Amino acid sequence: MFVTDAYEPRFYDYNNSGCLSFEVMLQMLENTALHHTMLAHDALVNEEAAWVLADWRVDIANRPRRGQKIHVKTWVHGRARSAAMTRDFLAFDDNGEELFRASARYALVDLKTKRLTRIGEELFDAYGVEQEIAFPADAPKLKAPEEYEFAQPIFLRRRDIDYNGHVHNTRYIEFAVEALPEDAYRADAFSSFRVICSSSVEAGSRPEIRRTATENGWLFSICVEDKVCTLIQMTL
Repeated sequence: MFVTDAYEPRFYDYNNSGCLSFEVMLQMLENTALHHTMLAHDALVNEEAAWVLADWRVDIANRPRRGQKIHVKTWVHGRARSAAMTRDFLAFDDNGEELFRASARYALVDLKTKRLTRIGEELFDAYGVEQEIAFPADAPKLKAPEEYEFAQPIFLRRRDIDYNGHVHNTRYIEFAVEALPEDAYRADAFSSFRVICSSSVEAGSRPEIRRTATENGWLFSICVEDKVCTLIQMTL
């Protein structure tokens, strides 16, 4: 089953360069995914379990700018015998020109036990699994660097926390944007980014973000008491 939604971003959804912010891009993807969940009548998730995002992968073909209407298509592909589901996305303009594409991996968590639970065939059937894929190959695995060039604390706000008491998955990319070097922040020339959530950053914790330069961008580690919880890769 393919689901497509249309968006007309607001003025404050864009950064000072006139480009759609990365967080708003993720919010659009997430909202369309929620629409798909509702159409699938995902009663299991509503009553007994919840989808928890494990990672984002986004490749940008044409960064949306002010005044563009954005269409986001989503679908589920594959039937992994595990607690994970892969969801793909394609964003395009009114002329059908690609703006960006993305893939997300969700885990199904039992709300009572707080443990991962397997996804049954009935649930896959409800989502209408498709054969189309956003990316022909998996992205290389990310490894937390041992050294970093810059670090600063993250002061969590109430608005950063979701209903589970964790930092919302769309917020991590903005933490990384704020920790960029000034020249990279102003140039805003990124072609892709990834967010890998290995463990949750909880409300009341005192996380730190660490920046490491790579060959074609930066890799950020969000740590709580030296435990790496999230990796964010931003590529030029």
